[in-house]
Amino acid sequence: MVYAKIAVTAGLIAAVNAHMKMKTPAPFNPSALNNSPLDASGSDFPCKFGNGYSAGGGETNTYELGSQQTLSFTGQAVHGGGSCQVAITYDENPTKDSVFKVIHSIEGGCPAKDTSGNLGDSAGADDPFTYPYTIPSDIPAGKATIAWTWFNKVGNREMYMNCGGLELTGTGGDKSNFDKLPDMLVLNIGGKPTTLESYEYKFQDAGSSVEDNTSGSQVATCGTDGCTPGDSAGSSGSGSGSGSSGSGSGSGSGSGSGSSGTTTSAAAPASTTAAAGGAGGVFITQPVSGSGSGAATSAAASSPTSTVADTPAPTSGSGSSGSGSGSGSGSGSGSTSGSGSTSGSGSAMTGACSPEGTFNCMGSSYQQCASGQWSVSMALAAGTSCSAGQGTSLNIAAAGKKRSGRSFRA
Repeated sequence: MVYAKIAVTAGLIAAVNAHMKMKTPAPFNPSALNNSPLDASGSDFPCKFGNGYSAGGGETNTYELGSQQTLSFTGQAVHGGGSCQVAITYDENPTKDSVFKVIHSIEGGCPAKDTSGNLGDSAGADDPFTYPYTIPSDIPAGKATIAWTWFNKVGNREMYMNCGGLELTGTGGDKSNFDKLPDMLVLNIGGKPTTLESYEYKFQDAGSSVEDNTSGSQVATCGTDGCTPGDSAGSSGSGSGSGSSGSGSGSGSGSGSGSSGTTTSAAAPASTTAAAGGAGGVFITQPVSGSGSGAATSAAASSPTSTVADTPAPTSGSGSSGSGSGSGSGSGSGSTSGSGSTSGSGSAMTGACSPEGTFNCMGSSYQQCASGQWSVSMALAAGTSCSAGQGTSLNIAAAGKKRSGRSFRA
């Protein structure tokens, strides 16, 4: 009998063990650096400083002005990719007031390309994807700090940031050239706007050094005011969107099967099968037939700013100025209310929820109350189902068979 293994980070295993951290450039004190994202409160911004971790230890990265370097990572929980930036500050011990300037942006496919979930569950494995970048030739030489940031595509809305000591060698640079570089983007922490679930991100101000891996992907453009669907980076304020084929993004009035409310709905990608992320995230491992080993995949976790229907619904609309997104109407199968209260049994839920950890089974899919919000609907392994309704445990068995004692508690 095939079962889906469900690991809830808060209760069964520590999912933090599978996150990512920077390998090159060498980070500060790598033995003391954990691989989790920045705290949602922003308390350890920048660089994860705090709780005994600081700018000290580890090797100094000595780079010549104008030289090409490589960004690489350790870990396999790539959360479907996302977008990254490489930034520099001339503060050797950065604080919240330090000015980080972007020298390179990677839009989409970072820290993994063409990956719908995770590469595996090993925290110590090397990420096979690497990213070249060039140190500007016209900025000042001297001691500095180099940073990597990452906004993950699927999972909880997070920001990752690791930093390392830097010494720039060479001559001829000028601080005015450094000052002209874009500011490093900060989102998802400390009350900043959040990124959109399941999008590849274009940066509103990416700078002149950009690796673009977004071709054929669902794209959102992100700046200090947050993210909007579509590619509007560097636009003059005009744009258009189309939802007639169901591939466009749009805002509208969604109607649910239970008590209703006005929602913004987005299509959930068909390839995702589980939720991943930090605390409260859910990982599913489905054994590969005949191999005896599990292949981990991850999907979108809950987002307080959007609801996701079990089945994508076509939208239609006309373009709106500057955003590149269409407006129109859509329909969703979830039931919603202004307060996020639940209704019915065996239906997808959205909005606020309690108590924490409660499961909601819809037969062949389920969701969980995490961080006070219902997660997106997540498919169970093929050929399995769960007992419909809500509860503190999730009972899973082969489809059509009597429910067994195989269950997972919140």
